[in-house]
Amino acid sequence: MNKTTKKMDNEKNGKNKATRNWKTRLLSGISIFLMVFLLIVLVGVYFPDVSFVGEIGTIVMSLFSLHLVILSIVLGILAICMFRMGLKRIGMVSVIFTTVFIIGFSIPIVQMVQVANQYNAKISWTENLFSMPDMGGPDLTKSVKYATADDTDLYMDISIPKNGKTNNLTPIVLIHGGGFVAGTRNQSPSWTQFYLDRGYVVFDVDYRLAKEDYPTWDRAAPDVATAITWIGNHADKYNMDMDKLLVAGGSAGGSLALQVGYGLNDGTLKPYISGEVYKPKAVVAVYPAQNMTNIWYEGTNFFGMNGEEFLGSYIGGSPTEKPEAYAAIDVGKHITDTTPPTLIMVGKNDHLLPYSGQVAFEKLLNKNNVPNEFVAIPFNDHFFDLSGGSIGSQISYQAATDFLDKYEQ
Repeated sequence: MNKTTKKMDNEKNGKNKATRNWKTRLLSGISIFLMVFLLIVLVGVYFPDVSFVGEIGTIVMSLFSLHLVILSIVLGILAICMFRMGLKRIGMVSVIFTTVFIIGFSIPIVQMVQVANQYNAKISWTENLFSMPDMGGPDLTKSVKYATADDTDLYMDISIPKNGKTNNLTPIVLIHGGGFVAGTRNQSPSWTQFYLDRGYVVFDVDYRLAKEDYPTWDRAAPDVATAITWIGNHADKYNMDMDKLLVAGGSAGGSLALQVGYGLNDGTLKPYISGEVYKPKAVVAVYPAQNMTNIWYEGTNFFGMNGEEFLGSYIGGSPTEKPEAYAAIDVGKHITDTTPPTLIMVGKNDHLLPYSGQVAFEKLLNKNNVPNEFVAIPFNDHFFDLSGGSIGSQISYQAATDFLDKYEQ
């Protein structure tokens, strides 16, 4: 072998070694990243009280449960590749973590599927895998002004079903969340579509939002009540039967759905435009706030969103500073013999609105013989329905279907 050939062989071997080193570093880096990420999520799933990590774990599990198992399998595939490349140590570590992750993430999924089976919800894994978080906004082609209050124009987006039915349609008022300080109508397109698919006329309503030195605890619910009166005044235009009126919402919107549904039924809530006062036939509330006093003292926090801050703006102070306001919007104090059937759907690991408060409210409804359904989804956090294909969302849609089939007529 001459010197030239030997030199070429050395250069070739050097390039092969460099390529191999580059591949091993890439595989090792990706594997370590996946292990760290999945470990953080897994710790958060099983230890939700751990600050920040718990919030990451529960929200990722809520929205991307199947994705976590797939990522765990990907880590296992990378481990096999590393074994073949001679990286036995990190390959073995990856295999061990892969096993832990697959088992660890499968247990919550199994428990969620068990809850789904209780409500005869057939989980679509395709939807779960490919569904993305859906955040909507006002659709100006559907927007109608229903009132002006404090120099603020209030609008609703009106969605008409296309199911061929032309009379006696069911109206539903959909109230957005946002901690009473943010959010907008048509914020949850998946829920709007769900109700449209049932043949309802959907009214996504805005209401006055709280600002610094502008509490809206005595403004927001009257805004929604006023929207309902406006809807009743135009019932003939949309061929609706107002006796079938429903109200629904999530988070702050769920709280307002309860305030409006209960307040209109016991006569303590009044609209500020002329027209008939219609009483909702049923209420659907997703992770709602009911007892604001308890939420204030729980000291809740979800990625920097603080229950005290929201309530400080919404009500204008603490329970000791504004006791009458807190009492007025405590929906438990508005339960009567005419309280409408109520569906409550919550995540058991909710960081923003404590699960203990939801359970207490369910007990209060049962104590007062209010027809209700209480759906608690394990390992799920606030916003579990942010993705329409999440397991929690699919359970919620089926639970809402059964509830409305029972109480709508």
